[in-house]
Amino acid sequence: MRVRIALAETGHDVEVEVEDAEAFMKEFEEALGGARAVLWLDDPDGHKYGVAVSKIAFVHLEGERERIVGFA
Repeated sequence: MRVRIALAETGHDVEVEVEDAEAFMKEFEEALGGARAVLWLDDPDGHKYGVAVSKIAFVHLEGERERIVGFA
């Protein structure tokens, strides 16, 4: 599932692919609760992203879409 995190006051966002949306949401909620100042994300390709929790404007979880191949 693709996750887009918008960064406040920058106009930038970070997009990562996560395998488990429920685990990501739980980790994100814990970070917002003050457990951490930085939310570290790993994507399936092995890239790591650190996002300051205080700078997160919003998080968008893109739903799974069925891929269509060929003509409709």
